[in-house]
Amino acid sequence: MEIWFIPAVVGAVLAGVSNFFFKVAASRGYNSEIFTLYGGLVSTLSVGAVAVYVYDSLLQFNLLIVIMLFAGMIASLGGIMKVYALRHIDSTIYFPLFKLLSPSLAIVFGIVWFAESFSQAEWFGMLLGLTVPLLLITKAENGRQNNLKAGLLFIVLTALTSASAAALNKFVIDSGVTVLVGLFYSALGVFLGTILTIIFKKGFRYTLKHIQTDSSPQLILFGSLRAIFICLSMGFILFAYTKDGTLAIVQTIHSMYILIPIVLSIVFYNEHWNLQKAVAIILSVLSLALLG
Repeated sequence: MEIWFIPAVVGAVLAGVSNFFFKVAASRGYNSEIFTLYGGLVSTLSVGAVAVYVYDSLLQFNLLIVIMLFAGMIASLGGIMKVYALRHIDSTIYFPLFKLLSPSLAIVFGIVWFAESFSQAEWFGMLLGLTVPLLLITKAENGRQNNLKAGLLFIVLTALTSASAAALNKFVIDSGVTVLVGLFYSALGVFLGTILTIIFKKGFRYTLKHIQTDSSPQLILFGSLRAIFICLSMGFILFAYTKDGTLAIVQTIHSMYILIPIVLSIVFYNEHWNLQKAVAIILSVLSLALLG
């Protein structure tokens, strides 16, 4: 077993718990920007405190840091749009399709940017995964979901942001940035990116009032919990990169997290479930096994 495999799996489990909080935010009607904002703030402060404690210098600024900040900003847009997506479609629709598209894009980035190559079994896994949308997108689902077309659009957008941020993170870590420094500037990028999004939507003069109005103790709690889990998850993923984990394979393992929010959404929110969706999940997992 490769050294990078264990942190990649641990990162996937932690990401699954973290992503369930997006469903919580969507179901409770939380403002997605404010929810993401508190997560970015808690992540930045937490990682910064740990970095200072272990004497990992954060007082550096170069092109790699700018790239990591940009990756965090991209990730903030992805987090905001995940809440939007889950308002329109169920977790049992969103996460399998997101799983299919995001690792597929990561594989393309891996081939083009990092010259990664794959076996016949891994390519077969890609083709097998293409059957998932055929099982999940039906006329019946269009009536069952709040807005299937809007949900599918957000799937494409969140998959693109997720794969892009992952590729940038891989590049920065491969270039020698430490895990803690990379994690700190990524979290800071999420925080800054969310602030810019709020300003763009509401205007600078109304930003503070907007944040105060849409905040609540429950939103801050769930946003903070999500921040802790996603911080730990990303830390393990970045560590896997330092141990020669490839972008495509680490991201396909990471995408296994979809099973956790799907099951939790069925248990806690009574989302629709049938044999067709169960088969789609099984095929999704099988395609990942072939890819990984």
